[in-house]
Amino acid sequence: MSKSAVDSLTEVVVDLTEKTLIKVLHVDDEISFLKVSKQCLEMEGHFQVDTASSVEEAFEKMKNEQFDVVVSDYMMPGKDGLEFLKELRHSGNKIPFIVFTGKGREEVAIRALNLGADQYLNKTGGPETVYGELAHSVRQAVEKRRAEEKLRKSEEELRGSLNKLNLILSTLEDGLDIVSYDYVVRYQNKFLKDRFGDLIGKKCYVGYMGFDEPCSFCAMRKAIRYKKTFRVELTGKDGRSYELISMPLEHQDGHIDALEIVRDISERKMAGEAILESQQKFEGLFRDNPEAAVYVDPDFKVLDVNPCFEQLFGHRLDEIKGKKLRDLIVPKDRLEEGEMLDRKAKRGHVHHDTFRKRNDGVSVPVSISAAPIRIDGKLVGYVGLYKDITARKKAEEQLEESRRHFQTLFNLMVDPVAIVDKKGKILEVTQRVEEITGFKREELVGKNFLETKIATTKSKAIMIKNLAKRMMGMHMAPYGVEIFTKDGKKLPYEINAAKIEYKDKAADLVVFRDVSERRKMEEKLRVVGNLTRHDVRNKLTRITGNVYLAKRKLASDHEVQEHLKEIELACRQVERVFDFARDYERLGIEELVYVDVHKTLGEAVSLFSNLQGVTVVNDCQGLTVLADSLLRQIFYNLIDNSLKYGEKISKIRVYYEETGRDGMKLVYEDNGVGMSKNEKKKLFMEGYGKGTGYGLYLIRKICEVYGWNIQETGKHGKGVQFTITMPRISECGKENYRLH
Repeated sequence: MSKSAVDSLTEVVVDLTEKTLIKVLHVDDEISFLKVSKQCLEMEGHFQVDTASSVEEAFEKMKNEQFDVVVSDYMMPGKDGLEFLKELRHSGNKIPFIVFTGKGREEVAIRALNLGADQYLNKTGGPETVYGELAHSVRQAVEKRRAEEKLRKSEEELRGSLNKLNLILSTLEDGLDIVSYDYVVRYQNKFLKDRFGDLIGKKCYVGYMGFDEPCSFCAMRKAIRYKKTFRVELTGKDGRSYELISMPLEHQDGHIDALEIVRDISERKMAGEAILESQQKFEGLFRDNPEAAVYVDPDFKVLDVNPCFEQLFGHRLDEIKGKKLRDLIVPKDRLEEGEMLDRKAKRGHVHHDTFRKRNDGVSVPVSISAAPIRIDGKLVGYVGLYKDITARKKAEEQLEESRRHFQTLFNLMVDPVAIVDKKGKILEVTQRVEEITGFKREELVGKNFLETKIATTKSKAIMIKNLAKRMMGMHMAPYGVEIFTKDGKKLPYEINAAKIEYKDKAADLVVFRDVSERRKMEEKLRVVGNLTRHDVRNKLTRITGNVYLAKRKLASDHEVQEHLKEIELACRQVERVFDFARDYERLGIEELVYVDVHKTLGEAVSLFSNLQGVTVVNDCQGLTVLADSLLRQIFYNLIDNSLKYGEKISKIRVYYEETGRDGMKLVYEDNGVGMSKNEKKKLFMEGYGKGTGYGLYLIRKICEVYGWNIQETGKHGKGVQFTITMPRISECGKENYRLH
């Protein structure tokens, strides 16, 4: 062929380096991943990506639109990627298909390639590498399919037209040449030139193969002689593997050359070798698997078992080989189940918990996993794994027994009890809830308690705040709420709740205790206490009055005077005990409000008619705290103790300091004699002290009601120092203090 003829042929060869838009359908059940993948792939250039989150959605899109390639995940709900590929191929659809999934197993890759997948790629790793490889594989698969399609069309055109020569496209990875009957290269594309140099006018078997004889290029001669397409695999002189596709190219003058596609199949060959290696690995995994494994033929006859199978079921391979697996290990009462599992295995992977029998007839609880094995699309058998779940079954039975015990105890509880999840949905209630409130179980269970009419609006707000705190692991003290009955009655209850695990989820066990009787009793005690103290105080007044008269009349009798002083002291102590009882009854009764500390301290100071020359420094300006009227009692008791027991005291100071963003301390100190270490250990104990023993005890109880903590932090000989620490936020969610 002349050079001008070669030039004319070169002009009609279309190089696939010309960029055309590739339409990709990407199928994955993770919507967020699809969005990222679409952007990453389209950034690689010349891609238009459409997405589907399931196989069913993908088929719908393929009905209405043509795509160049499918990129699919393997593990998806419903049909998986391999089922998708299988249906496409069975329907005759040969669209390029790339399995793009996370780190997989060798058997999945084998199945994918056997079903006709073009590539099996791992989607984990650096985005630049992952999407670079994906883009390259998509281009390669599409260009390969386009080349094959165009090759098919070109063959038809070449055979149907004697007057017109059409040349086939080559891909970036494929070579294209024209070779005469005498093995002379007439044309070669850039791919072949880059690989083997310019061979036009030279013998193809020398340039490509480095051979002295043309035997490896017999396919080319056959294509010219028989006017048919022939394929052959060969090794190039560069050491790589190639597939040679030779087809006849007839010219107008009747002369026939061979048009050849030279495709690098080194990776494919390596993949085949990898598959062989994977099969060897599979054999090792089968034999050394820690679970009992069996390999059966398509009729479920035993071909092989591993040592764990022999150990679990007591069957040796030489005794059972060739026998039906069902006849060996399936109990008679589960034969129908065994047949069902066989049918499922034919369709794909099987996972099932059941019982199988040992050689000695003993039933063993097992978890079965089974899957078919196909080679080149042909079913060759099944592999089954049997995991002994005796321990798990025992644990499940114990758990179920524990649940039954819990349910029994739950229903026997005298107080009404509910279980609420972390969002406030009622999961369960006891029968006592129905009896007390009148609401039926079905009116409460499954609903968020905020949507029910079982509690006041204020109580619901308190309950949801405390629920959130318990879910975060915080301990909550019992607190009061008001509960509605179905007929509208309002009942006072105290809630005691704890975080529990209910049906493997975090929940709140809420116990409601009726405090109506307790409140009535407390009211009675309060009334009786007030009346008793009032009556006794009157009696004490009469006693102290008569003592005063006796002291006046018997002023010269010193012994009598001492006895009368003891009577007066005892009366004063009784009055202080009554004062303590009065104050103690008020603990927790008043609603906590924001109290001005500077003003309250001033009121406490004003209650003393004689400060004995002691100066009180009030440095509490601008501070308000969440408290009640008993705050004044704290300051009064502290000042009273300083005046009585400070001895050399001349100054009292009260001030505050922030300890960071989360708290503050309020400090009371004097410059008296202070306290010894032994005194500090018992300081806040009930009944301990030089007076009634209730002053500092009451202060500690008041601080506990406020959610504060008090400690004596002074040094002996330099005065007392009481430090009250308070967190910024109280247990009810309010600020413990404010600064102005």
